[in-house]
Amino acid sequence: MSKYAMKNLEKLSVSTVAPYDPLQAFVRDNHIAMKGLKSGQLSDYVFAAKDVFKVKGSTWGNGHPDWLRFSEPDEFTASAITKLLDQGSDLVGKTICDELCYSISGENWHYGSPLNPNDTRRLTGGSSSGSCAATAGGLVDFAIGSDCLGSVRVPASYNGIIGLRPSYERIKNDGEAPYCESMDVLGFVASEKKVFQDVASVLLDKDPEETKFKKLYIVDDAFAAVDKEVKEPFDGIIDEMSDKLGNVEHITLADEGLDYWVKEVFQIVQGYEIWESYGGFINKYRPRLSPGPKDRLEKAATISRERYLKAKKKKEEFRKRVESLLSDGAIMITPTASSIAPLKSASLEEIDRLRTQSSNLLCISPLAEIPQLTLPLLEQEEIPLGVTLMSAKNTDRALIDFGLQFME
Repeated sequence: MSKYAMKNLEKLSVSTVAPYDPLQAFVRDNHIAMKGLKSGQLSDYVFAAKDVFKVKGSTWGNGHPDWLRFSEPDEFTASAITKLLDQGSDLVGKTICDELCYSISGENWHYGSPLNPNDTRRLTGGSSSGSCAATAGGLVDFAIGSDCLGSVRVPASYNGIIGLRPSYERIKNDGEAPYCESMDVLGFVASEKKVFQDVASVLLDKDPEETKFKKLYIVDDAFAAVDKEVKEPFDGIIDEMSDKLGNVEHITLADEGLDYWVKEVFQIVQGYEIWESYGGFINKYRPRLSPGPKDRLEKAATISRERYLKAKKKKEEFRKRVESLLSDGAIMITPTASSIAPLKSASLEEIDRLRTQSSNLLCISPLAEIPQLTLPLLEQEEIPLGVTLMSAKNTDRALIDFGLQFME
């Protein structure tokens, strides 16, 4: 819905009109919109930004009313948003995210949960839930979010859109609410190939070096982490990609088990750094927290610096291992998430099981600092099932060019 429903409201100020929002994707209490420049590479598009980024004239909410209430007005606009505005795109609103971004379900007890436009009975995925729902539902052309353990990738997969978690530090993410400094990145999503390419050219610039991909790695331990019915649809797309590259190999990425890298490395680094970011806020304001984020924050508060530094060393070992694997022009393929979007009526035990499975898949790119592209190439039960491609650090543009050729 290019240039948005706001076209019908041209006589009103764009900064004072709340977005048309049938999917419950946008914030209300701190709504902000800004017109882009009249000309530019993105001048035909409108976008949304996850409510963790500063936009001058507003205040960020970070998924919690107390964060919003006790935050000072934003004194500047995040540089990524400024880039998008300078290239002509209109910001039409900020989007709902999971509470303090510490979940991947897409649900928010305080503000409500954005709806999955493919099937409103199913979870949207998070924490960039509003950004992905708005994009998948055609309310915006593209959106930005943040991603640590799948916060862009999971809702992109669940909602059937293209999403990128870029290489670590590839996109400047100043003006983002503090979270996990060593692994959190700014990612983006779009439904259409051309839109995604146009946004990538603005946010990513060119890769430092030209890359020619020549090998496909099927990550066996990643496919072993999901149920059989999730693996089966991948056979066709693996064959297509193998034909393009001419070389395919099966590999085991983590001899110790991906669950080891989740529990003993990723969660330790993430938890310690999140408590560094949130501990002062929690202790000072005693915000009311829903059970999931509350439990995770309580565990994060107990992580010692010694354990954190040990996990950081392990992270560097994993990064070097993956760097060596991918250095000769290889691409890895895995499922993006462990399933299609689960039904909201699923038991808590089933949701937790799928979350654990997904974590085994989602830890790879943040630990290795590499780009991860998720593509809506498959379906199961007529619901999108995301395909992930990963390549060496700072080959983001080449990865996008390779992956998008498989979309109709």
